This record gives sequence, structure tokens and C-alpha cells, in this order.
Amino acid sequence: MKKINELLSLRADKIAKMDELSKNENLTEEQANTWESLRGEVEKLDKDINILKTQDQLNRSIASNKVEDEKTEEKTPSIGESFREFLVGAVEGNGSRKFELRADPIITSTDADIINKSVANGIDILKAPAQEFLTQLGVTMYTGLTGNFAVPSMDEDLATFPGEDASAASANMTPDSLVLAARRVTHTQSITRETLAQTNPGVYASIIQNLVNGVWKAVTNDVFDTLETDAATQIKTTGKSITYQNILDMEASVGNYVIANQAYVTTPTGKSFLKGLNASSAGIKFAWEGSEMNGYPAYGVPSANSNRVYFGDWSKQVVGQWGGIEIIVDPYSNAKKGLINLTAVGLFDTGCANKRAFAILDASTY
Repeated sequence: MKKINELLSLRADKIAKMDELSKNENLTEEQANTWESLRGEVEKLDKDINILKTQDQLNRSIASNKVEDEKTEEKTPSIGESFREFLVGAVEGNGSRKFELRADPIITSTDADIINKSVANGIDILKAPAQEFLTQLGVTMYTGLTGNFAVPSMDEDLATFPGEDASAASANMTPDSLVLAARRVTHTQSITRETLAQTNPGVYASIIQNLVNGVWKAVTNDVFDTLETDAATQIKTTGKSITYQNILDMEASVGNYVIANQAYVTTPTGKSFLKGLNASSAGIKFAWEGSEMNGYPAYGVPSANSNRVYFGDWSKQVVGQWGGIEIIVDPYSNAKKGLINLTAVGLFDTGCANKRAFAILDASTY
């Protein structure tokens, strides 16, 4: 700014000199040349001054934006802080308040005492471990459903090479009758009013995470229950224990099916047993090695049913989701105990789109 003032002062001096020269009635050639020279210098000063003024405005705009950004950052609380603020407002009866936090999958709600979640570039709520497992397994997910949903599925058919003058085989394209219908999944946790007095945002972020995790754990448990219901004919009863030959027979039972996302799944106890099961007479190789069994991905998870080993194309097991997961605040039911009930509610259904894609080994013991 100091330089601009200096240039403005210099410009004023030159204009004053021009004014003095112009007062002469008859300008000599030398005076006229001097006046023209001064005008050129004034024009040059005008350009320099305009440049400096423009740069000063740009500098001010950057500084202003930086201040606004800093203010925005200061005003944007973390999810944990926002959730605590929301809880405090809900408990105090401020039911008109709503806010949105980012999560995966897409979560929506219109209830005043419900946290709305939507997808954004930054994921603040981690994907639930059970949900992550289903994704890794290759289970097909249908989200944003409305009304009952008929899963697109039909039996696998093969083309034929008919003989001369013979009729070609007809493929049956009648879809299977698997229909997903919304079923309510709930998960409730209680926090104390003493917890509400905490200000650590990590406490509230973990509360939300636990609620979401609980819902997806229930969904994953249901995936295995409905698989056994929808594909009951694929359950192979083996007697008292699991043998390596039984494992091989499972693969053979779905051998005519074009396998895509094939994998083994059992319980942690089953995994422990299979890691010690000899896969050859020499006793030097085991059925389960590393994270594979017989060359296929293998998982040991608590959601699998006891004494079961599952094998198949997991893209044919489906999960449907209607809307999102709502988190509802109830400060009244256990008020005398100083507890605030938080309930996560979602609408889900699971099912098997093609039972021929699976084999289920059933043993009384491992």
C-alpha cells in the first residue's frame, strides 16, 4: 500500500507540472515536448498503479477466503461432536433438529429424532466388519428397494448340439420365485446421562459404530440361516465327523455349476479343526492352509451355523435393503435409571437366488 501512495504522489506532481506548462498562452516547442513527455509518464504511472491495486485486491480476497475457510473449519464439528449435540438436543426435547452424517451404505430418514446418513467422498463411519465380510465374500447387495423385490434368478441351462433332423433342446427360462420382503432389524444400546456429559468425540463415534455393527451382524447371521432354508436340498449329512473326502464331495456336488465367487465358510471352531485335518495319506498337507482350502478362499466366522461347512458361489446369496439405518433416541423409558436408549432400525431381507450354487456339509461334531 505504501508503494501505491508513493506512485499516486508522484503522479500528482507530474500532473501539477503539466498544469503549469499548459497555462502558458504560447507554448514553445520545448515546453510542448515536455508536456507530452509528462503525459506519457502519467499514463505509465496509471498502469503501474492499476496493477498494484488489482494485486492488492487479489491478496485481500485470498486472505478473506482463508479466514472464511478457517471459520468454516472451526464451525464444522466432527461426527462424534455432532452426534453428542444431537443427543443433547433430543434429550432436552428439541425434536425439530435434524442433521446429516456420512456413512456407507446410503442411509436416509425423515424422523426428527433420527440421524440421517448419506454417502460422501470421506467415509466417517467405517463399514461394519460383518458388512465388510459379506462384500469380500461376494454376496450380492440390492439397496434402495421399495416394495417386495423378485430376485432375478433362473436355473442354469446348457445349449446342445442336436443331431441331423433332431430337435434342439429347449431351455427353461422361467424365473425362480425368490422374493425379498422387508423385515425389521433392530439393535438397542443404552448410554448413561453421565456419558452424555462426556465431551470426547471418540465416545460418540464409537456409539454410532456399535449400533451399525450390531445391525449388520444380525443381517450376516440371517444370510446363513436363509441359505439353509432356501437350499435345504443341498445339505449333505455326513455322520459324526468331517473328513477330507466329504470336503471333496462338496465340490463335486456343485461341479456342473459354473462357479464364480466360490469360497468355503465355516465357524471359527470348524476352521481350527480343518487346519489340522490331513489332506493326504502322507500327512504332510492339511485341508486348510493359510486363508485357503483346496485352493479356494476360506473363512471362519461366528455367523456361520455350528457344525457346518459351506461351499459355493456366494454371488447367488443376496441381501436386500430398504431405505437406511435409523438411529432413534428414547430418553424416557429408563429415565429413572438415568439411561438413554438408542435404537438402530433397518429393513433387510436375505435369500438364496440359486440353490444349485451351494453345498452344505452337516456334521454332528467336528
